[in-house]
Amino acid sequence: MDRKQLEYFITVYDLRSMQAAADKLYVSRQGVSKMINQLEKELGHRLFLRTPKGLEPTDYAITLHPHVKQIMEEYAYISGMNSLAAQSKSAVTVYGLDHVLAALSPDFLDAFSKAHPDIIPSIVESTDEGALEGLSSGRCDLAIVTGPLDFSRFRGKKLFFAPYCVRLPKDHRLAEKEEITSPDLAGETFVGKGRSYACFRHNFDRYLLNPGIPVRILAETSDESVITALVARHLAISIGYSYTACLYPHPDVVERPLHDDKRGEYIYAAAGRDATLSSAASRFLDFLLAWRPSHQLPGTIPPSA
Repeated sequence: MDRKQLEYFITVYDLRSMQAAADKLYVSRQGVSKMINQLEKELGHRLFLRTPKGLEPTDYAITLHPHVKQIMEEYAYISGMNSLAAQSKSAVTVYGLDHVLAALSPDFLDAFSKAHPDIIPSIVESTDEGALEGLSSGRCDLAIVTGPLDFSRFRGKKLFFAPYCVRLPKDHRLAEKEEITSPDLAGETFVGKGRSYACFRHNFDRYLLNPGIPVRILAETSDESVITALVARHLAISIGYSYTACLYPHPDVVERPLHDDKRGEYIYAAAGRDATLSSAASRFLDFLLAWRPSHQLPGTIPPSA
């Protein structure tokens, strides 16, 4: 079988019609039918059955579909590598927490580009879980994630310590406190990044839900501008990292430290424990680890502190 056969199979499967597939592929209906017949002969199984409602995939085709789709995605990735190679540049793919790149600032990318003009950093914002899954599946070279890190699966270096903070309206009843404790938050309405993010999930589980402190969650969103607006309008308060709060200041919103046993989490630059990094990925990681100590990021504490 070849790539064209798989492409025709995916198209017919998705559209449930030889003619619709032919129109999308800009070929004749007979050409699509011939390609599907050839694939069926090679595999030794029928792929589609004609019904009054149109074509229906067989059980074999349903089982085959996700595997073919994965192969086509790999083809697309390899094509992307070829286009990058044509530019005489290497790419390093980094999955990072929302707003970590903004915290590092454009200065970081500018400095890296000047130091390594032959490397293109491709940085994708993600959740902690999404970034680590990306490492495990090989979809990314590096990840910037919240600790603690599972060192049985990953290796990593601390970038900075991210303190927790509570964001609330400046005239809120808790705004006069220097630090806010978990019992202070009883009865409050919250908005935050959501349970896909370790910071949000751990804070709510450890300090509110498990101890039985009654709270209400208005919504979960990763859009910090929406979180800021809801807090400013007295519709909710938020728990998050100080460095994120620093990126979205508002005259009617204040930040107060969350007083607890941990006070925050380390943010790590991570790779797969047994993964062999490309030259581009190794140089990116080395540059990041060397650049970070000499640049103080608002709302963070250096690892040595």
